[in-house]
Amino acid sequence: MVSDFTSIILFFRSCIGLVFTPYTTMRRLSVERSWPELVWIVFLTLIYFLITNSVRFWLSGFLAAIGLFIWTVLFFSFLPSKGAVKEKIGRMIKTWSYTLIPTLIWFYSTLLFYFLLPPPRTTSLLGKLFSVIYIAFSVSLLIWKLILTYLSIRFSLRIQLYRIIYYILIYLAVSIPLWLILYNGGISRIPFV
Repeated sequence: MVSDFTSIILFFRSCIGLVFTPYTTMRRLSVERSWPELVWIVFLTLIYFLITNSVRFWLSGFLAAIGLFIWTVLFFSFLPSKGAVKEKIGRMIKTWSYTLIPTLIWFYSTLLFYFLLPPPRTTSLLGKLFSVIYIAFSVSLLIWKLILTYLSIRFSLRIQLYRIIYYILIYLAVSIPLWLILYNGGISRIPFV
């Protein structure tokens, strides 16, 4: 009970830190060896898939999200960089888990908006205003996600900007076909990364 409460506090502390001081927080997460708060990220992901998918498809969506997470961690951990692979995997699991916070916020908020303002939305002034606000919100979360992705790779692999960009481009070249397979298979419309 006490350890669960502690892990919730650590999780929220890290989430708030990722908003206000992402550099310092991600650096701290890359060296910390505390893992229980990561359970909350998995829990929130599982709940999302339970809410949004039918009974038949929630498990495939959740397993696809876990598979993409494992694929991403292993992909970056086996690329040339400083440190042993085992150390890099541990750091990548910790830091990459927290890069899912903007993803979770976007998915949950989209779900909430879907119920509050279901499509089709009108071309009225309020409909256009909602669209502008929603796009601005989505872009801000994407920028935050990109910052956290950069910091995760930087602190987990201990490499510099140009190599990070190079590795991300390789990752996208290899991952986009996988995302298309998940999309065409009806498992995931948007990759949960």
